[in-house]
Amino acid sequence: EGQRYLSTPERVELATALGLSETQVKT
Repeated sequence: EGQRYLSTPERVELATALGLSETQVKT
């Protein structure tokens, strides 16, 4: 993990990169 320090917009970017949805990243 280690993605907790990312802000919300960065999570969306990360989710896109991983091919996941924002909801899955939050989970």
